Amino acid sequence: MTDPIAQRLADATLDRRRLKRRLVWWRASSIVAIAASIAAVVFFQGGHDTTWDADASYIARVPIIGVIEDSPATEAHLLNLAENPGIAGVILNINSPGGTFSGSEALYESLRKLAMAKPTAAVVGGMAASGAYMAAVASDHIVARSGSIVGSVGVIFQMPQLHRLLNDIGIDMETVRSGDLKAVPGPTQETTPEARKATEGLVDDLFQQFIGIVVERRDLDAAALEDVKRGGVYTGRRGLTLGLIDGIGGEEAALQWLETEHDIEENVPVVDRPVSGELPWWEEALDQLENRVRLGPTPIFDGPWAIWHQ
Repeated sequence: MTDPIAQRLADATLDRRRLKRRLVWWRASSIVAIAASIAAVVFFQGGHDTTWDADASYIARVPIIGVIEDSPATEAHLLNLAENPGIAGVILNINSPGGTFSGSEALYESLRKLAMAKPTAAVVGGMAASGAYMAAVASDHIVARSGSIVGSVGVIFQMPQLHRLLNDIGIDMETVRSGDLKAVPGPTQETTPEARKATEGLVDDLFQQFIGIVVERRDLDAAALEDVKRGGVYTGRRGLTLGLIDGIGGEEAALQWLETEHDIEENVPVVDRPVSGELPWWEEALDQLENRVRLGPTPIFDGPWAIWHQ
């Protein structure tokens, strides 16, 4: 007769072995899935040249994609491109709704330094709105598709108002502040006329800086400028009429401009030069994968933004 205790020990040992085999299988499957994902990220970069002869000149393709924020890594990367003797020209591949005002301003300044060192053209994909349009005007030439979105020249400051909800549920917020304009407007108190006026002054100051950049970089007539000041978005076709862009097309149009206006030879290779941080290559690939599959709108936090959103 079999000892029940021995039998249970044998069954437990067998279960552990099965569990261990399953764990090994799942680990191996996870590694394969991660490797496949990384390969997919690299493959779906889209038929771009990623290698080049170090002794030959090339055109650098710089992506400006997603929400723009302050990025010292981006500023350092653009400075390196400006100082690279092998770069004959630059194409900015833009598809962004904009971002923080300070981040957009910093990107604009870095791109201006790059454009003063290298002939630079901007190619608008889906959109170059608000802060991303600020980045586009840093270039010497802008092209967009007829259906691309451009414009949204302006600044937005949003703050949720929660004081009515707090009152309804019986919560009082006790606030001690050093001045009547400290931390206003805020979500827990009703906006006073003085606070609203101060906030409008902040937004207007930033807007004047933004519109000043557009006036400096784009030759808009008076009627077009008044239209643009309203903060609307435009199709690429309408943007061409207003003077917000220089032509309709994609990368081929930008390459033609570089070849015609700056004597860059035909068939010079175009090489992707995305911002590369200090992460290992595999972590960067996973980060790109995460960015590609992330769903939902980007949250808008309190503070001044140069961004177009719905």
